Amino acid sequence: MTVALNHLVPQKDALNLEPAEMWSLMGGLEGVQRMRENGRILVALASYVERWNFDEGIIIAERMRRDGLQLRRAVTQIMVATFFGRQQMRIPFYLHEVASSYYLMRQRLLVLYETNHSGLYSRLAEAL
Repeated sequence: MTVALNHLVPQKDALNLEPAEMWSLMGGLEGVQRMRENGRILVALASYVERWNFDEGIIIAERMRRDGLQLRRAVTQIMVATFFGRQQMRIPFYLHEVASSYYLMRQRLLVLYETNHSGLYSRLAEAL
């Protein structure tokens, strides 16, 4: 969350987070790939809510799909840059995109479950 909030909520010390620290906090290449896969699961969980609340569920699920698209694009760019050794200077920007997209997806899903199925909310929040 630190990397995501650093990107989403600008503060005066926002540049104190070094690229190597971001890479470590996110678990390196394996971590961002896991976030990409988990993003798909988050969208599936949001789509499931459409059964209880179609109007809100479909809107939130679509927002999450768009967040997921940004997440997947950024992960792909990181993988290409890592594999070919090019555009290394852009990796920190892609890391911010991955973290902030994943964070937004997570938060959107939690709010959706909190308002539509409070019985499952606590278990979901614990799992995420």
